[in-house]
Amino acid sequence: MERSFFRYVLQHTWRDQVVLLALTVVGFPLLYINLELPKRIVNSAIQGKNIPATFLGFDVTQISYLMALSLLLLTLITVNGILKYWVNVYSGVVGERTTRRMRHDLYRQVLRFPLPQFKAMSAGEIIPMIVAETEPVGGFIADAFVLPVFQGGLLITYMVFIFNQDLWLGLAAIALYPPQVYLIPRLQRKVNLLAKERVQTARQLSDRIGESVAGFAEIRANDTIHLERADISERLGRIYTIRFEIYKRKFFIKFLNNFLAQITPFFFYSVGGYLVIKGSLSLGALVAVLAAYKDILSPWKELLTWYSTKEDVRIKYEQIVSQFEPTGLVDEKLLDQAPAEIPRLAGDVVASSLVYSENGVNNRLDRVTLKIEPGQHVALVGRGHSGKDDLTHLITRLTLPTAGRLNVSGLNFADVPQAIPGRRIGYAAQNAHIFSGTIAHNLYYGLKHLPLRPPERDDAAKKLEEQRVRDSIAAGNSPYDVRADWIDYEAAGSTDLTELTERAIEVLKLVELDREVIGYGLRSPVDPAAHPDLVAKALEARKRVRDRVTRDNLGDYVELFERDAYLVNMTVSENLLFGMPRHEDFEPRKLATNAEVLKLLRDVGLLDELHAAGAKVAQLMVELFADVSPDSDLFDQYSFISAEDLPEFQALVAKLNAGGLAAIPERGKARLLALTFRLVLSQHRLGVVDEALQARIVRARGEFMRRFADRDVVEFFDPDRFNAVLSLQENILFGRASLEQANAPARISALVRQVASEVGMDAELAHAGLDFEVGNAGSRLSYSERQRLAIARALMKNADVLVFNEPTSGLDPGTEQRIVHAVLEAARGRTVVWALGRAELARAFDRVLVLEDGQVVEEGRYDELADNGSKLAKMVA
Repeated sequence: MERSFFRYVLQHTWRDQVVLLALTVVGFPLLYINLELPKRIVNSAIQGKNIPATFLGFDVTQISYLMALSLLLLTLITVNGILKYWVNVYSGVVGERTTRRMRHDLYRQVLRFPLPQFKAMSAGEIIPMIVAETEPVGGFIADAFVLPVFQGGLLITYMVFIFNQDLWLGLAAIALYPPQVYLIPRLQRKVNLLAKERVQTARQLSDRIGESVAGFAEIRANDTIHLERADISERLGRIYTIRFEIYKRKFFIKFLNNFLAQITPFFFYSVGGYLVIKGSLSLGALVAVLAAYKDILSPWKELLTWYSTKEDVRIKYEQIVSQFEPTGLVDEKLLDQAPAEIPRLAGDVVASSLVYSENGVNNRLDRVTLKIEPGQHVALVGRGHSGKDDLTHLITRLTLPTAGRLNVSGLNFADVPQAIPGRRIGYAAQNAHIFSGTIAHNLYYGLKHLPLRPPERDDAAKKLEEQRVRDSIAAGNSPYDVRADWIDYEAAGSTDLTELTERAIEVLKLVELDREVIGYGLRSPVDPAAHPDLVAKALEARKRVRDRVTRDNLGDYVELFERDAYLVNMTVSENLLFGMPRHEDFEPRKLATNAEVLKLLRDVGLLDELHAAGAKVAQLMVELFADVSPDSDLFDQYSFISAEDLPEFQALVAKLNAGGLAAIPERGKARLLALTFRLVLSQHRLGVVDEALQARIVRARGEFMRRFADRDVVEFFDPDRFNAVLSLQENILFGRASLEQANAPARISALVRQVASEVGMDAELAHAGLDFEVGNAGSRLSYSERQRLAIARALMKNADVLVFNEPTSGLDPGTEQRIVHAVLEAARGRTVVWALGRAELARAFDRVLVLEDGQVVEEGRYDELADNGSKLAKMVA
């Protein structure tokens, strides 16, 4: 990137700057006339002097002359306002567009970083620089040239006007500018150095906070909270000290500017008043000069502020750019340019005297020479920093060799476009990143190189898309449509999404992830209109589950939904709803304040009884937890009332004891009703919901269903209908696992899965599971699931070469061995290079390379190297 801020701005916005400058310059003559008119109005129109007799053949009176000049003044004010509006809007567009370009350029730089740079520079540093620190820089871009020209032009216009009125008044107006011009840059220089130090310190703080967030488990587990707080406090104190120094110097500069600005009127009143008294200057001219000087303060202050901001922005820009230009940046052409046809990598992998170093001093790989034949399966074995992981990085072109040469299928990997290894090599690592989105998105990620099929759009949407493309190109951004279909089905060996999905399920089975994906499918909701066959199978499975529960006497483990029965494993509110809410006002947490629900309960005569039940619960909780410490875990485990709410309920109970429910206000009654609604009979044996009350709640349920059947506020439970709000598993079970049996959830879940398989739902469940959202960085998946998904992603590319860097380290030995064998079998005929964490797995490979201290110390077949005394034998032992 361009290191000079002003050169960067001119490089990308010079046309816009010329237009803005032109619009700005046009306004200066109008401004001068705008200053001259008040003088003419006072001296001529109001005082009746020098009024022309006629104008364009019309007689001119004093009144008509005054009105004409006033209307002209109003017109000039309007024109000037419109001109400023357009300049401001255009400036905003230019600033935002350039900010967008700058952020995109910085992101492109990140994609060019050499791999070791991410060890020295964390996301906590990179993200604020791209997002937050560019904000003030971008905001200044539009003002970089226009503001000094505009404000400087205003200043010069005002000064010319003042000098035209009187030379001495003009000299008085500029008398104190030279000291300001001399002093302020020197004072600002120290502020700039402090601002630079503040930025660096703030970045370090951001990085440290990010590290604390990432390691919060270790902080709690080791009770180092006070250590971490002390560290952050020290860093905050450093920033405070720097900012305090900045404030002192910045506000001294401001004080100096204001002080010098306030002295100038002294000269105007003394000298100007003297000249008026002597008759050398008219009163109108003095009034006009005073008005002009009042206006002159604003552009002068704006210029001083511009200079201060310019220095701050310049420092920020230079610091940002310097952080995004580390040594070893990948050539941008290698990342952006792809050949028309991607050659296959079906030849040898040949390394000649290969050297790799991260710091230029210590070689992580040292003069490695090897040859891997096409279709050969090679295991890399070594301890610690043996160099095996660095070799996988070089083969996949994640890093470039420091010296030597690496050829793959006759291509020198130091200068081939990234599109070739990116599309022809599949890669999975120990800590492979899983992107936010669905499992399918991650599986197909290696097939998304360019947009291939645009989405269907109506005419209005097409116009918006055309505008988006124009804006993207104008801002130097990517014009590609992220909503298009990017999947390269041909590269994956498929013709369409259906075939690709079938292959994805096969790959998931290969890495033993299919059961988990089916489980995610079971836990997902399904649109009945989009999947009628799946819904039909789910309803059939529901009948079989009901029969199985009866046949196998599983009633102690599950409570099936019955419209005329009170369900003891559901809350009171859930029993009343007997369905899933579709409107937020009917969520269980809001039922106690829902006016329609309260009216229904009052109409069926149940409201007072539920209030009374809540009062009993509140009295019991207050009695039990009155002396419990607010930070005790007992509140979370057993109490309906939080420690923060306990004082409020103590006050409610006191009112209850004094005057009963009649003494409780409506808000208090709502709190009591909410307590009742949270009761689960099988879990909370408090004796406040007896059988009679249960029966009345069931009757109220019927009235609830009658009143709201046509409102679509609740999806009611119907044994013959699929519930679109419930997950597939909940629809099949159509009940609740017992809270009184410890192993009930696991046993019932296994039953549901078994029945779903019996009715032929596995394929559809796997399809549904592919749409499961994995969370931020795959946080909703286990470590082993993330590793297996990464292996599956590499296999989905249908690549010529597969490179793995311990992607099975999180699996148990049995599963790891099965997956390694399965992947090698599936990759028969393709080159595989696998860095292993357990040396004994190497027996499945055609060839073994043993690395130590960055060198290949042994190579050959496993049975040849496994003799006692070899490096490999020691690692296996």
